[in-house]
Amino acid sequence: MIGYTCKYTPVELFAAFGGACALLNREAGDFEYAEGLTHNHFCCHAKAVLEESRTGGLDGLALVNCCDSLRRVYDVKKGEGGLGFLFLLDLPHHDGDCAHARLTAELLRLAEAFGAFTNTAFDPAQFRAAFSPGAALPEGPFLALLGARAGEGLLAALRARSPLPVADFTCGGNRTLPPPPDGCPDTLEALMDWYAGALLAQIPCMRMDGIGRRGELLEHPGLKGLIYHTVKFCDYYSFEYETLRKASPAPILKLESDFTPAAAGQLATRLDAFAEQLSLQTAPAVLKRGTGRYVAGIDSGSTTTNAAVLDLEGNLVASAIVRTGPRARDGAEKAFAALGGLTPADMAAIVATGYGRSSIPFATGAVTEITCHARGAHHLNPAIRTIVDIGGQDSKVICLDEGGGVSNFVMNDKCAAGTGRFLELMARTLEVELDQLGPLGLQWREDLTISSICTVFAESEVVSLIADNHSAADIIHGLHKSVAVKTAALAKRAGGTGPYMMTGGVARNQGVVKALEERLEAPLWIPETPDLCGALGAALFALEGLC
Repeated sequence: MIGYTCKYTPVELFAAFGGACALLNREAGDFEYAEGLTHNHFCCHAKAVLEESRTGGLDGLALVNCCDSLRRVYDVKKGEGGLGFLFLLDLPHHDGDCAHARLTAELLRLAEAFGAFTNTAFDPAQFRAAFSPGAALPEGPFLALLGARAGEGLLAALRARSPLPVADFTCGGNRTLPPPPDGCPDTLEALMDWYAGALLAQIPCMRMDGIGRRGELLEHPGLKGLIYHTVKFCDYYSFEYETLRKASPAPILKLESDFTPAAAGQLATRLDAFAEQLSLQTAPAVLKRGTGRYVAGIDSGSTTTNAAVLDLEGNLVASAIVRTGPRARDGAEKAFAALGGLTPADMAAIVATGYGRSSIPFATGAVTEITCHARGAHHLNPAIRTIVDIGGQDSKVICLDEGGGVSNFVMNDKCAAGTGRFLELMARTLEVELDQLGPLGLQWREDLTISSICTVFAESEVVSLIADNHSAADIIHGLHKSVAVKTAALAKRAGGTGPYMMTGGVARNQGVVKALEERLEAPLWIPETPDLCGALGAALFALEGLC
């Protein structure tokens, strides 16, 4: 079995010698082996390839010099030894006559090397039989996955969660080559000359010079939205995403991965919210209607569970904010217990939102927190165009249209820096109560900067500042600026514009609010109870679902 990573790999040529190929595209649980051969800042996809090359039961690797990282994988495996066959294909950057001739020579070089490895001769019949038409596009509406290769676990999760079929147009998918024409002679030289042209005629990846034809992927009438995937720190596809973000007529969701298993809760929220944005998923999905005189929204977050109860005229009659604890269901039950005697039986409908929305058995429907925050914010202040929500586990920026619908949103990735958990950890490190961070941070005298973007490194930096006798107020001010910098960057990515609203528990921290206002160069409108915005939106959806 020969492992490969690129759609330009001549897998049919291996079949002509009786060989079989396997696409190396699995996420890695860790990079211990790869980092022992390279370093921890090496490309995460390349590290995943190294991990799989050790565990995939491979006889060899056929790599394409797509980028410096894959060249390095070749060098590492060549130096380590242990593989029976190892080949690096020199792929041209364009498809002109010179490039065609160059690739033909490379294919002949590969044929000679693999023939010697297998001690077999090239079989034209096996070569022709190895071609398949490729995966057909869905006949009806579909979502297109674009960008850099997506790991097989991420791709499976996308397809399992999406309400529409997901067509893989990444550089690891969308491989379609026609079989050789009947008139092509069966000599190795003639077939490789044709084969070079066929490989170069594919829809180009971003590594190629002539990428204009990539626009063909967006012209299908069934295309309803784009999911754009980038590999962390890979620039090729980040540039294309920025172009599409500004020019694509189709809605677009950006995902970034580091080729480790994706966080299930955050991925589900992004996909469900994107489906709601496209109106592909009913919001809310009210399963049944009770006989009660009220409706409720339950926002089950990582830190707190928030409940809002409305009467059937839409008036807020009760609310509660409690710690979630270890289980979402227990947090929801505690929230109801804090509502002053109201129970689920008193509700005509209950809509759940937040990461724990699928774990609340007495909810009659579920909507993502992205959509619920938008609904709640528009209800509280219809002028708002951008919501900044900093919760315990993540940070979100949600852009609204004039009607209060979600026009775009972005979320932080796996790192917890800049979230409520980050501030909780820093408060413990400084031995300060969490609710004292805001007032203390406003008393700063020396303008310190916390440079680390990682929670763990930031904690080490704070410990060093304490050892250097900097005051708690100055350190806290530096932490608030760090949160503001990360959040303002999210707002810029989302294309956020004023008026701005800030929601979530961190909105109670005056120091963060002030630092973020300075970064955004605009005021933040803070609701009276910023924690309840998502629960209020969920309750409003419950009320609308009764109609």
